[in-house]
Amino acid sequence: MSDFVTLQQQWTAWLRQPDSAPMPNVEERRLKIYRELFFNNVSSFVENTFPIVKQHLPASDWDLLLKNFFALHYCQSPYFHEISSEFLQFLATQHELLASYPWLTELAHFEWIELAAEIFDDAWPQFIAGDFWHNIPVMSPFAWPLVYQWPVQRFAQSKQPFNREVSCLILHRNQDEQVQIIESNALTLHLLQKLQANHKQTGKELFIDLAQELNTEPASFCIAGQSMIDTFVKADILLGVR
Repeated sequence: MSDFVTLQQQWTAWLRQPDSAPMPNVEERRLKIYRELFFNNVSSFVENTFPIVKQHLPASDWDLLLKNFFALHYCQSPYFHEISSEFLQFLATQHELLASYPWLTELAHFEWIELAAEIFDDAWPQFIAGDFWHNIPVMSPFAWPLVYQWPVQRFAQSKQPFNREVSCLILHRNQDEQVQIIESNALTLHLLQKLQANHKQTGKELFIDLAQELNTEPASFCIAGQSMIDTFVKADILLGVR
């Protein structure tokens, strides 16, 4: 058994780093088949999740990144769909690469969270139709406020990176299970966070508190806030009331 464990360790070490690890006592042809299968399988999961990151990196940097991820990162999850999350963690350790591409981790996070939203497992809450302002609102569990220092939502439109620019986004999954993005602003994101954390206040009470935070007149703020509420309703972010 100890010889078998030793062979396994040699085998996996060589699969990770065939250029530097000693080759185990196994037919070379078979080893190369395994190496190609394993590396291509992991690479395909990464490339399917991060096509825009790949688009914006030189091919040599992307290939080296995949090679180093396969060789050096020890995944903590056995599930294939979590390989992208592991790659995101690995990417944060690549300081030399990040110095050349300061937008890289945010762009990768933006691509990853779209996949995470697709597979996020939760139940839709119970709700009824009713007046938002005089009842306790019910929010979707499938909405995420996001703030980035780069306009990551626009990187797919060009092969050239964009200049630094704060982007406030809402990623959400509607009741048709479609993942969508809303370009927003800091105030709307703050409102969304308050609504998500709220379990006691009516919509009007919540808006009055928010108006006091902003030192603005509550009545006019409630009127102005109706457009934000309409956006949330249309996107299946605000579902109804209790």
